[in-house]
Amino acid sequence: ERHIAWLGTQFHFVSLDAIGARALQSRPFTEPVAAITFDDGYRDVYEHAFPILQRKGIPAAVFVVTDLVGQPFWQVHDRLYRLVTKAFATWPDAPQRLVGLLTDLGMPAVAALRSHASTASPLMAVSALLPSLPQSEVSRVIDCLESSLGNGAADIPLTLTWSQIVEMRRAGFTIGSHTRTHASLPTESPQTLADELAGSKAQLERHLGEAVAHFAYPGGQFTPRVVDALAQTGYTFGYTACPHHDPRYPLLTMERLLLWEGSSIDGNGEFAPAILNCQAHDLWPPARRCGRLHG
Repeated sequence: ERHIAWLGTQFHFVSLDAIGARALQSRPFTEPVAAITFDDGYRDVYEHAFPILQRKGIPAAVFVVTDLVGQPFWQVHDRLYRLVTKAFATWPDAPQRLVGLLTDLGMPAVAALRSHASTASPLMAVSALLPSLPQSEVSRVIDCLESSLGNGAADIPLTLTWSQIVEMRRAGFTIGSHTRTHASLPTESPQTLADELAGSKAQLERHLGEAVAHFAYPGGQFTPRVVDALAQTGYTFGYTACPHHDPRYPLLTMERLLLWEGSSIDGNGEFAPAILNCQAHDLWPPARRCGRLHG
């Protein structure tokens, strides 16, 4: 709510549909605008963000991982993060043991964890690891960690239901795809890539009764092959998580600024408008640093 209150002093909030219409017509806005988006499809968006945004009359968008709608499952990246966090709290030599585990599994992705920085924290380790792993390999890592640490699926957060998604759409939210399973698309086979893109689009369109034009890349990971597949599937707009884009498809690689509950805080853990000001105006390098797969 503090993020939104400050952003509202600098930008006029608009929907992704409004931005898309202007982009298709090459007709820029006459004032600074911002769109609010949420990824994954956890129910806290419906329970907390949706009422606040409705009360303030602010449009927003939700990108949904469709296979998890109404299901009692963690998003796969959150489940892995939960287990790695448990490993770092349990193992006295967690970085070394994690590298050893991946080596024993015969995964080339172990190279991503060779630097000290990549194993400095659970977040850094998972962020370094996920982009190079297809879903099948992520599942192997999760199974191995669970065999050592115990179940990693306790206290599962609720996901959106289809009725909640339809309700938000009727209230003016834009609903977009975030794949079927939150796969790191550059690592997947052409067949899986096509299924993740087309399958999620078909599920959304069946429940919403309308065409779905918007897509957000899981983890912001995209390559020319992935963008080609997105175009062939019939999406009109695609959203990234960094400054990089595909010049062939500018509307399929539109940049977003990532913010979360821990963003824009000072050394005392308090919300700092000055830090958000720097982030929103490209003056804060960590907000734009990119180590994602684009080649």
